[in-house]
Amino acid sequence: MTQHQAGIFDKRYRDHLLLEYRWAPSGDVAALRSALRTVLAARDAAAERSFVLVGFGPRLLAALGGTHSFDDFDLDGLVPSTQGELWIWVQAADRGTAFDLGRSVHGALASLCDLTLEVDAFVYHDLRDLMGFVDGIGNPEGERGRQAALIPAGQPGAGGSYVFTQKWRHNLDAFAKLSVAQQENVFGRTKVDAVEFDDERMPDDAHVGRTDVDRDGVPQKIWRRSVPYGGVREHGLYFLAFSCELSRFDYLLRRMYGVADDNVRDHMLSFTEPQTGAYWFLPAEAELAALLQS
Repeated sequence: MTQHQAGIFDKRYRDHLLLEYRWAPSGDVAALRSALRTVLAARDAAAERSFVLVGFGPRLLAALGGTHSFDDFDLDGLVPSTQGELWIWVQAADRGTAFDLGRSVHGALASLCDLTLEVDAFVYHDLRDLMGFVDGIGNPEGERGRQAALIPAGQPGAGGSYVFTQKWRHNLDAFAKLSVAQQENVFGRTKVDAVEFDDERMPDDAHVGRTDVDRDGVPQKIWRRSVPYGGVREHGLYFLAFSCELSRFDYLLRRMYGVADDNVRDHMLSFTEPQTGAYWFLPAEAELAALLQS
């Protein structure tokens, strides 16, 4: 399979910087290509200490000559849609490296794009969400993870991945008022050791029960890489996931919001609220290089 961008599956780095940009359709494509080549040069120079991943919204992908298309994120007005044109994910070994690399990336892009979202994020304890539960335990392992996250050979964008991002703002004070048993029922797994409930114990509105499902006999697996963000006043989760097809994101979100299948709403939505939402295409390395050729 064509080599995917490094950093999708590798979880070694604990400091993260997420950048979302808008780019005008009338913008200078040649100048943007040149700027993005500068971004990749900065990525390669810092390769021993970081990863930098580059994804595109549908309009920018088309402007760069992408060979396939996809639609903006939209969930019929149920959640915010803040679709942009360019997405950058910096993962680094330390905060200083993330800052320096982020400055280099933004310096190359600032005159051409508008930065609409900047999220400083981090790994919280042993890969937990700020609510205290281990995040991403439902990720498929090994080759099954690659199959869930990467577009298969023979399809447009092969070796790349579709990405869905959302910034969620948590109400930790409200969640903390629940007992541990009540919190576990919200998630559908134990808090300390992250053991998923069996079918008999799983509440209908538990998060795991709403999102770990099959559709027409096909497991709707995605590869999650969400990271917490924030300080003492505002905090939450930058939801970040990869999939071989966009329809999986749409289906799982509709199950969360109770507008698919059994019309049950995910209880977790009582304690967190999305602020943004966007789809991106993350091309494989060879396609990325081709898109950025002058």
